[in-house]
Amino acid sequence: MSHYGQGYPGQPPYNNSSYDSTGAYPPQDPYNTGGGGYDPNAGGYDPNAYGNASSAPPYSAYPPAAGLMPGNAPGPGGPGGPGGYPASPNFHAMGLGGNSPYPANANVNNMGGMAGPGNASGNGNYDNYDNSNNYNNNNNNNNGGNYGGNSNNFNSNSTHNNNFNSNGSFNNGSNGGNGGNGGNYNNNNNNFNNNNNNNNNNNNFNNGGNNYDGGNNNNFNNGAKNNSNNSSNNYSANPASPTSFGSPESQYQSGGLTYQQTIHNPPQPLRQSPSQPARAEAPKPEGDYPVVMGIDFGTTFSGVAYAVKLDGEVQDIAKWPRHLAQYPKTPTLSLYKKDSQKILDWGHAARLAMLKPSAKDFCLLRKFKLQLDESIHQAPLENGITALEAVTHYLKKLHGHVMSELNKGYMKSYEPGQYQYCLTVPAMWSDAAKNTMRRAAIGAGLIQEGDPPNRLILISEPEAAAMYCERMVDRFSLKHGDRFMICDAGGGTVDLIVFEVSEPPGQTRHLKEVTRGHGASCGSVFLDANMERLLESKFRRYRKGIKACGWASLMDTFVDMVKPLFNGQDDVMMQIPQATGLEDLNDPDIGLEEGVLCVPVEEMKSEVFEPVISDVLDLIQKQLHQSQNCNAIFMVGGFGSSRYLEKRVREEFSHLVGLVAVPQRPELAVVRGAVYAGLNTKTINMRVARRWYGVDANMPFEEGVDPESKKIISHDGHVRCKERFSVYVKPGQQIGVDECVSKEYVTWSYPKGLDSPLYVCNSPTQPKYITDPGVQKIADFHIPMPEIPGAQPRTRVVFKLNMYFGLTEVRAEAVINGNTYTTICSFGGGGGGNR
Repeated sequence: MSHYGQGYPGQPPYNNSSYDSTGAYPPQDPYNTGGGGYDPNAGGYDPNAYGNASSAPPYSAYPPAAGLMPGNAPGPGGPGGPGGYPASPNFHAMGLGGNSPYPANANVNNMGGMAGPGNASGNGNYDNYDNSNNYNNNNNNNNGGNYGGNSNNFNSNSTHNNNFNSNGSFNNGSNGGNGGNGGNYNNNNNNFNNNNNNNNNNNNFNNGGNNYDGGNNNNFNNGAKNNSNNSSNNYSANPASPTSFGSPESQYQSGGLTYQQTIHNPPQPLRQSPSQPARAEAPKPEGDYPVVMGIDFGTTFSGVAYAVKLDGEVQDIAKWPRHLAQYPKTPTLSLYKKDSQKILDWGHAARLAMLKPSAKDFCLLRKFKLQLDESIHQAPLENGITALEAVTHYLKKLHGHVMSELNKGYMKSYEPGQYQYCLTVPAMWSDAAKNTMRRAAIGAGLIQEGDPPNRLILISEPEAAAMYCERMVDRFSLKHGDRFMICDAGGGTVDLIVFEVSEPPGQTRHLKEVTRGHGASCGSVFLDANMERLLESKFRRYRKGIKACGWASLMDTFVDMVKPLFNGQDDVMMQIPQATGLEDLNDPDIGLEEGVLCVPVEEMKSEVFEPVISDVLDLIQKQLHQSQNCNAIFMVGGFGSSRYLEKRVREEFSHLVGLVAVPQRPELAVVRGAVYAGLNTKTINMRVARRWYGVDANMPFEEGVDPESKKIISHDGHVRCKERFSVYVKPGQQIGVDECVSKEYVTWSYPKGLDSPLYVCNSPTQPKYITDPGVQKIADFHIPMPEIPGAQPRTRVVFKLNMYFGLTEVRAEAVINGNTYTTICSFGGGGGGNR
């Protein structure tokens, strides 16, 4: 028998040089089974000898390669021993040698052929087993991939779909590193390297386009006459998708990860390889920045503060365009021309522009931060721009003004690249919403896409407020083990978290979360909405005569003069602005006399304040239930300084909590706390997960428990259950800020990268499958695959997926061959999770 080379292509000890003109694979001499040879043009060939002219030769007709002997042949695969071809009854993985992924499973043929070095995986799942391609099934031998290459027919010029030598070779699909583009081992001319040789410069495995077998149509055998239904398939690709693994559309293989084990002990820092390939990068080192800038992007007002790290003194930005008085907040307003997406002005200037006669030509965007709250329905923005665009436009104007102000003084000695940013976000926001803020910061020019991740720190608003209040712990006599609640009541949202003071003797004081922080959109803007409805009711007879600017002035009077001072005891006396044209009107039926509107206190409470404040009290009650004990409640934020809200909190909870306090300058607690967070990132060293987080994984199948529809056979031959929810963290779990949760998986997708979807669930019970009700996909972590020396396509790769949930943003890393690589995270819509 001729020499067939050293093993199958892609299996050690494979040697491409063995495939020469005399020792070609398969052999050229007739290999008869009842009189039939391989080559239809060779003497002695008789397709009828196989019993069915339209079917492939029987298993016994396939020639063995070194290390893979037929089960009935002498040698290592002797009678009854290992050997046989994949999907043949006598096949056994041990006959392959090395670390073959082929299972010893007589039912392999039912799943559709082998998913090994020369196979195209049918649906792209890491652990799927080629559920569409039968190795020896009639008319289906090459539909999407088979053992010896994708769409390689054994007999060229044959009319049979499942014959064995078309213009591609039997094992051309995985011959070492170059794959061979339509190399003909046994074509009409009996030439191993006929038109498209095994090392064709344009069709190598690692050619410029990174297609497994090149070719304009991504076919495994370019130019073959009988491609056996493989006009658009290539190595390990989904036939419905773009197929070259080097193309942008298919750099990553999607589907479930094959679960190996959970790493209970967080891994130690791993060494980085000295030179990383372009497709996989080591994590960037943290940058060192001398200046910290905190930005509190609010629903109604925004603020900015900063500090030089050397002295740590926090300074507020108090000068704003078109505002005479100095105040450390500016309105979150943006002015656009109608039907235009170019911002014209912002802040106070935008508000003043709407008081001019030309205001009819403009639109004023307000409260657009609420667009990022996925729990409430919001109408599209008036001028048709997205929430991301609106936030980006505003942040660019805000940041530009701040930098201009700083460059007027001693801060001009610092370059823009020396600033680190701490941007606050509501604790209740989803991961997708948080990611939108990061993208907006990049679009606004605060940071650049390639900057180290720590140049922009996202911190939740109650955490920032806790950093502010932490400096007052001694003043309020809070000690080690005591707990305090932050109730950050702002313009749009109210966020709450309970923290515990950790200050063992002789150690630095830290804070740790002890409750699952939560919140709701029940901020002071909802008081405004209630008041506007009340005024609409009172002035319905005069409403048509009041111009838009006059009505806006009336609402400003409530926001600036009534809302902050309402105490729930006195009737409200509200001066009617001249812009309304009603300053001299008398109407006793609505309580209007000489331009002053009197609203009874009980009406103000029932119609305006109580519907919103009851929601806030409910949130506080839920936090206290979680914490069991709490020593203090700190009210911060603009709405948190409301006298009536403070009064109601004291009435409801003073018997449970010893202290209810509003710290100095509560409206600045978040923005100043953001700067403190940048100055000391380790003050809060423990956080609590708010929901289940997990990934899609293939796990051992439980008979009688898992549905049969989820049963698959993996590449290693094990029966597994697909679409299992592999839990990383559970709700209520405490997580250290630097704590790594690590799980080990295996993939056969090499050299493709991996797509690992991240799922969340709010259910009180652990979800079992990613298809369970309430489970939502929130993101994809794209894991680039590094170059592994000596690895062949479809090589089994074991890797660890390390995830960090102790930060405001979820972060992931992959550890492959002892080296750590960054992942690329793509967040989508559809719910999203919040840590």
